[in-house]
Amino acid sequence: MLNGDTAMPRAATESEPESTGSTGSTGSRKGGGRRRAALSREVIIEAALNIGSREGGSALTFSRLGKELGADPTSVYRHFRDKDELVVALTDRMVTESVERMAGLAPQEVGWREWLRRIAQSVRSVYLDRPAIAVLAASRTAASKSETESVEQIIGVLHSAGLPVVEAAEVYRALLDLTLAFTQYSAAWSLLDPEYQNRDEQAWAVGYATLPAERFPLVHASAARLLELTRDDAAVFEYTLGLFLDGVQARVTAREASAI
Repeated sequence: MLNGDTAMPRAATESEPESTGSTGSTGSRKGGGRRRAALSREVIIEAALNIGSREGGSALTFSRLGKELGADPTSVYRHFRDKDELVVALTDRMVTESVERMAGLAPQEVGWREWLRRIAQSVRSVYLDRPAIAVLAASRTAASKSETESVEQIIGVLHSAGLPVVEAAEVYRALLDLTLAFTQYSAAWSLLDPEYQNRDEQAWAVGYATLPAERFPLVHASAARLLELTRDDAAVFEYTLGLFLDGVQARVTAREASAI
């Protein structure tokens, strides 16, 4: 796993000349030729993850990637048409890592409900490891092999639990959107300047906590807990996920009762 402190190794080079007007070269050859970085999609994705983790999503430009890799920025275009295609590839990487974290756990071992809970936790964990990338990728669809196989498996588990296929697909979509929406929110919050984070916390600690009890009795009575939850996105996510799974459990139970 990469993080903001991981150093990205420079790509190996190959002796293929480019024009002398190219930028970001890795060296020069006799006669004015330049050496170009040997790039691949995977090398570029690794560099993009590294840049995003260190510098934020706005730094993901092909010019910045070329500099990171010691290559002419135009060479990145040989693998990705534009930044959007790169973001989709990053989305696929996040999905793949989420699936890999769940590879050793079968639904039969822990039951469908706990398995779904861990799926959501896995997705959240992978995305929050790289919050700047999460902000870009959480709303995207990769339609890759890993993503498609994961969708098929989750729908299959819900169908085996007793839901019709279409309803199982609806639950899958709701679970994914719930998880990614919360995760994107948490990622965006973590990237805020600490001064702005403090302002929000003070809104609960001061603004809401000091509201007159006679006018806002319920907010006044719960202000302390709301402040705690403002500082604990993970707890709010787990609570909301539990409510969601309670609803799915109720649907499964209703289906079982109607089949008797």
